[in-house]
Amino acid sequence: MLAIGLAIFSAVGFGSAAIFARLGMQHIRPVPSTLISSVASFFPTALLALIFALSDIRALPPVAMLWFLGHGALTFLGGRAQNHMSINLIGASRSGPFIASATLFAAIFATTITEERLSPLVALGTVAVVGGLLLSTGDIWRQEWQRDRRSLMGYALALGAAASYGGSNLVAKELSLLYGSPLVVAAFSLFFGITLLTPIAGRGAIEGVRSSTTGLGFTALSGLAAAAAVISLYFAFQRSDVVIISPISSANPLVTLFLAHFFLERLERVTLLILSGTVLTVLGVVLVVIGSTL
Repeated sequence: MLAIGLAIFSAVGFGSAAIFARLGMQHIRPVPSTLISSVASFFPTALLALIFALSDIRALPPVAMLWFLGHGALTFLGGRAQNHMSINLIGASRSGPFIASATLFAAIFATTITEERLSPLVALGTVAVVGGLLLSTGDIWRQEWQRDRRSLMGYALALGAAASYGGSNLVAKELSLLYGSPLVVAAFSLFFGITLLTPIAGRGAIEGVRSSTTGLGFTALSGLAAAAAVISLYFAFQRSDVVIISPISSANPLVTLFLAHFFLERLERVTLLILSGTVLTVLGVVLVVIGSTL
């Protein structure tokens, strides 16, 4: 049950991070925002790793750096950068449920690459999660995409982020099993993610910091919320299977919708269709939780 609790906490963290990112990107562009949030995530994560996992850091073989580099690229260039760009284009309430389809990618990767297996109830819950995510995309499927290229690009980026996060989740679990504490995996992946993002977004991040303290504050809060979510998620992966933890963590759109209703009312409109899709997604998560305990 500890793993499930950690997964639920990660959902709250990811949902909150999306709202803070949306507010921050009113002042700072998406890719520089990704770099700033990653830096904000790195410092507390690295400090915790030094305090609680120093022996694991000292025991790391040189080859581990290559794995952390790949994981950092997958998580932050592939995942968080596309996530922020998607939020900027279509809003947190619409991109969040679609990005949460990472649970489907994680299930596919886990069952095809590793020895994890889906129980019937967990499989049904995963299908409900994906169905809810599709429903929550609202009227986009009835629109002519040639007239709504912004939405199309936003959903495409969200799907790319979902695929990256799905693969990242599986890699994080394997690296935690190989190299000890999930804090080590999170800290080094963040370090390499920042290293890769800096040449691309360093100048824009500096301009954003100088131009808006409000944007900096919200973006930093997004990074801190994401750090708490990632650490909780990785510890959950260490204690349970990806096919169980990933759908539970993907309930984060419910948090995003709740916060969007109160804090982003002027920026985003939460429709009945989006709400219905989110409810179906959460129902799927409940089925996954029940299936994991049988």
